[in-house]
Amino acid sequence: MPNITLQIPTEIEEILSKHPEIKWERIVTDSLWNYAKKLRLIDKVTSKSKLSDRDVDKLDRTIKADLSKHYKRT
Repeated sequence: MPNITLQIPTEIEEILSKHPEIKWERIVTDSLWNYAKKLRLIDKVTSKSKLSDRDVDKLDRTIKADLSKHYKRT
């Protein structure tokens, strides 16, 4: 299995070091695996998409504008 090196803020390191009973490597691995599964699903869903990047950007702006209008009203 490949190794990775992470830089974390000192504050986080202080918290982690107070809990040596926790298998932090396992937590990081599980988190990465969960994120990778989401990416794999996104890749699968979008692989057959006919939308261009421009179409996606336009849809993104439209949705965000509509949400902004909706929540400013309430």
